[in-house]
Amino acid sequence: MVYLNGKTLPAGEARISPFDHGLLFGDGVFETVRAYGGAVFQSDAHFRRLVRSARMVDIPLPFDAAGWSDILHRVLAANGVTDALLRLTVTRGAGTPRMGKPEGPPTVLAFLRPSPQGEPVEWERGITAALVDVRTRSGATLDPGIKSLSFMSNVLAIRQAWERGADEAILLNGRGFVAEGSVSNLFGVWDGGVVTPPEGDILPGVTRAVVLDLARSAGLSVAEKPIAAGRLGAAQELFVTGTGWEVMPVTHLDGAAVGDGRPGPITRSLYAAFCRRVATLHEDQPAA
Repeated sequence: MVYLNGKTLPAGEARISPFDHGLLFGDGVFETVRAYGGAVFQSDAHFRRLVRSARMVDIPLPFDAAGWSDILHRVLAANGVTDALLRLTVTRGAGTPRMGKPEGPPTVLAFLRPSPQGEPVEWERGITAALVDVRTRSGATLDPGIKSLSFMSNVLAIRQAWERGADEAILLNGRGFVAEGSVSNLFGVWDGGVVTPPEGDILPGVTRAVVLDLARSAGLSVAEKPIAAGRLGAAQELFVTGTGWEVMPVTHLDGAAVGDGRPGPITRSLYAAFCRRVATLHEDQPAA
């Protein structure tokens, strides 16, 4: 069951115009959130980012914060699940095949993929990553803080990583510094301190912000600063964050072990803290 323009209906019955500008031009924005036990994690933060993205590309959102929450919970209820990854997409709408000139209202589509609650099966072994040739988009062309449908760089990056047998791609920015993963933000540990690339060349993740808060609350040394690609091989630990992966250790990079090739102590402690934060979700937000 999916949500499309005010209706909840079977996915096979959902119809989007062939002239929708999201399809024709990648002209739209989206957010992916995670529900635990029927409550959406960091719902307000995701909505604020969606509002910012839509405002920056001049797409009027046809719903407010209450409408956003209602759509997500309608999709959960319609599918009878409480633990899921939900994606909500807003395009500029349908119209003549002329960029930026839709004739109708924005298209709103939401759907989900059920997800298990608890520790991911792959967490104990970690994931593998590869430094790829694809670079992130420059802020001079499109602000990387906009979560837009224009994801071709990320698509090419992850395909290159898969060709190398890796689970995630690590992209550099135009200056050759580490930027982000194809669907994640990257963190490293050097000399016991946590470092992550700064905002400017990355999409600042909602989970990234939570983890930064958790690391600072734990008294860890935390820095948001450029990371030279050559430093990654000397990292004691690497991990990525994101709505789907939560806090996921990277145990191998370009075929070489990171540290001892197992999730490190700081990654473990931050993942445990993240799980505790998730466990308090129902204290802050009612379930559907």
